[in-house]
Amino acid sequence: MGPLSLAYLTVDGADPVGHVEAAAAAGFELAGLRITGPSQLRQRVPVIGNAALLRATKDALKRTGVRVLDAEVLTLAPEIEATAYAPFLETAAELGARLVQVVGEDPDPRRAADRLAALCDAAAAFRLRIAVEFMRFRATSSMADAQALLRRAGRANAGILVDALHLARSGGTPADVAALRPETVALMQLCDAPAASPPPGDLVTEAREGRLHPGDGDLPLDALLDALPPETPISVEVPDRSATGSAAERAKRAGDAARRFLDGYRARRWARSARRLV
Repeated sequence: MGPLSLAYLTVDGADPVGHVEAAAAAGFELAGLRITGPSQLRQRVPVIGNAALLRATKDALKRTGVRVLDAEVLTLAPEIEATAYAPFLETAAELGARLVQVVGEDPDPRRAADRLAALCDAAAAFRLRIAVEFMRFRATSSMADAQALLRRAGRANAGILVDALHLARSGGTPADVAALRPETVALMQLCDAPAASPPPGDLVTEAREGRLHPGDGDLPLDALLDALPPETPISVEVPDRSATGSAAERAKRAGDAARRFLDGYRARRWARSARRLV
């Protein structure tokens, strides 16, 4: 288990400079920056083409030592041609990102796969990997959908983003994750939530505003971590509209909670291993 990354939604509303500085203040070595929002959301702080902001962000990265793990978020949608992704990819590469988050909103599986293949080819030129995130309220709504999309696209630099909340709400289990080939898992987003799903109409609100810190809910996080390949990057994504304080304060609460939980997970895993040896 490597260094933790601070996901954008944990500090929702921060611009990239504020995000990087919050990550550093909270002890994160990595950050996942929002370059553009999903197709139905307006980007609060324009990043692409904003030369002054990009310079300031690169200065903040250099000053703090924080590195960019992932850039979010591209949308596979019927009205978006693959060529439109180029400015995003260029910006992600300029900031040093390793991964690009992608969500699927195209109901046509063949067209979505063709667009994903073209996106992967364009991303490969920048040494970027594509991480497809499934969500119950999107066209790519389950792990099975994401796997089918990757199979149809047939590109080695595409993988799956496993979000603990979206996995549970889409009916997936840690066993489903364990069944994936290790190289298929590109990224894990860590959070917690009650075991019971909200009504379908409230899923978006829960995902964007109502997650819990790891260990404060009922999701099978230990089993999920057991199922992940050992070197899977972990991003802490805990948006909480009820939280008060600055981006740095929200980041610190999330980081402290995640580290406490992961320390406890390691102790529990060691105890399980010791019992098996007795």
